[in-house]
Amino acid sequence: MHNILFIIIIILSICAGLYTILVTYQMNKKYRLSYLSTYLYFQIFINVFGMYGILGQSIVKRILQQQESSYQTIETIGHFFSILGIPFLIFAWYMFIRLCREIIEKKLSRAFNLGYFFSLIFIFFVYGIVIVIINLFDFGDEPYAFFSSAILWLFAILEVLVLVVALSQLLIYAKEIKDEKRREAAQIFAYLNLFVFCVRIIFYFLASENNTLAAVYLLVFFSGHIPPVLYWRAYLKKHFIAPALQDIAVLTMKQFLREYKISKREEEVIRQLCEGKTNKEISEALFISLQTVKDHIYRIYQKTDVKNRVQLINLIQGFKGEEKE
Repeated sequence: MHNILFIIIIILSICAGLYTILVTYQMNKKYRLSYLSTYLYFQIFINVFGMYGILGQSIVKRILQQQESSYQTIETIGHFFSILGIPFLIFAWYMFIRLCREIIEKKLSRAFNLGYFFSLIFIFFVYGIVIVIINLFDFGDEPYAFFSSAILWLFAILEVLVLVVALSQLLIYAKEIKDEKRREAAQIFAYLNLFVFCVRIIFYFLASENNTLAAVYLLVFFSGHIPPVLYWRAYLKKHFIAPALQDIAVLTMKQFLREYKISKREEEVIRQLCEGKTNKEISEALFISLQTVKDHIYRIYQKTDVKNRVQLINLIQGFKGEEKE
């Protein structure tokens, strides 16, 4: 019965991880914002780490426990799976810090990048060397348990540091964002991630108590990123303004429409296109059939002599530039 429950949790955890990647991928594809690419990489790296460092470790430990293997054997195999996943965790943490910086339209310095990777790669190699040394000599279960506990705390402390560095950027510099909605969204995003981390860290320490809590930690780890992802998707869906049109003057837009003899309905379609909506979404937003949307788009392309929506947006941007000159 316990094994069946464990298998169900594994399946749900994997599905949760894949779901966050899928939602982030769709956001990145739809809105084409640079920080969304970073967010996508973060989701990929953190879930790959989860597969190797947490899920793989949990499965193997459970099997070894059922076979009544020695404590040192179980812990050694567990550390081996951690080592496999750590490179992905290092990149995931980096992508999260970078994401928070890019949301507030700032970049990480070269000095920070070098310092970050040098420090964590050094810790990674020391961790691996200590594992080898401990297994070359039989120190007994008690020293090994102390080492495992120290590693547990080390990862927790490193993640806290990453979280402090990343989220402090959002909470401090978000005040400089002029757009009130975007400023509020950045702050809520920070608090959501903080809440998810607090829940995850609690189960992280409880996971060592028994197999049931370890299984719950799996589900918490893989599903924990769903709330921030869904919140950011909801924010973009409601408040996103296409970069091509967010600053364009009303007079300039009117001149563009007049220049290419764009009708009122075609103008509505153009605005929907520039917001990154699909034909189906435009159909639902404007309450017209899908075929009518396609017909409007075809006529717009004919009038403006473009072949796709990217060229259309570039044309609008170019017209805006000419107007300013």
